[in-house]
Amino acid sequence: MRSINLFGVQQICRNTIAVEQAMAAIPYIDSETVQQNLDRVRTYFELLNMPFEALLAFIAEHDQMFTPTEYSNLLKVNVPGRDTPSDAQSRLLEILSH
Repeated sequence: MRSINLFGVQQICRNTIAVEQAMAAIPYIDSETVQQNLDRVRTYFELLNMPFEALLAFIAEHDQMFTPTEYSNLLKVNVPGRDTPSDAQSRLLEILSH
């Protein structure tokens, strides 16, 4: 997978806040649900900024927050400055199987 642009990840996180604020002003929208969904998006993208070991620790503590496929995809992204070992996927499966 191609490398990501960390500045772009930060922009996505900021833009989710702007979308959340804009949608809160629209009547008939369940703003709590919108906020929860956008928080989930923001958290997912923020995980791209974590070092590998910290990401595994997060996954171990929040194994139900995202699907195994979503977690696996985080490890497939080439993040500048993040060293992902060759056994990353097997370590992820070990965490998720407990």
